[in-house]
Amino acid sequence: MINIQVILTKLRSIKTPSEYLAACFHEKEAPKESICTACAHVGPATRQMFGRADVERALWVILLVLAVIYLVDMLVLKFLNVWIIRAAYKATSIAGKIFLVAGIGYTLVRVSVRSNLCPTCGCTEVIPVDSPRGQKLMQQHHSK
Repeated sequence: MINIQVILTKLRSIKTPSEYLAACFHEKEAPKESICTACAHVGPATRQMFGRADVERALWVILLVLAVIYLVDMLVLKFLNVWIIRAAYKATSIAGKIFLVAGIGYTLVRVSVRSNLCPTCGCTEVIPVDSPRGQKLMQQHHSK
């Protein structure tokens, strides 16, 4: 019997293409000292990608399934020229192209749009310590 929870856990453990690309391009940036406007935490902010990894994974898994169906249809079509197989072949071709564009687009958006988060409270209002507002917050909350 197939356990769906096991399959979902295995799928979630696989890195998405945007996570691989972010490791190549964005992780080389040096973390800057910043201060959170909500909780006044001082330290490097964490970077978070836009969107959800599960959505990206689902797009690429659907594309992979459509590619397998397309290949099977293509092989069957070589031997049997039946209209239903020809229709399935064309439908999976069109759907595969749509999901390919959607998957590449979503991956590119996830890689390019990132936001800074406070590691303590998760607030997105994180500013550099050396900015005028950051220096004012440092004086208010961390001066002795």
